[in-house]
Amino acid sequence: MQWYSLYLGNGADSLAPTQQIQERFFLAFASAGGPGDMSLFSRINPEDGTVTLYFSPAAESFAKSIPRAIACAKPAQARLGLLVGDQGCWAVFFPSEET
Repeated sequence: MQWYSLYLGNGADSLAPTQQIQERFFLAFASAGGPGDMSLFSRINPEDGTVTLYFSPAAESFAKSIPRAIACAKPAQARLGLLVGDQGCWAVFFPSEET
């Protein structure tokens, strides 16, 4: 299974798409029973304000349904925010890093 990312552009342009994807993801997450390894993360680049979403491997089928989402390496935890998922996912995905 694979991580996926979706680059959304700057903060102002990314607000509506982020909210729409977050709402859809929450419904998929809830329908799946809230698995601890199914998560949606976001990162805002401090240099230019651009937003990238990251879908955990358990969300691969959801990510594949999003146009422009691409396979990627696991993101670093730095400046990563959890949008949807169980708080325990931090220990699952980043066991050796502080949260």
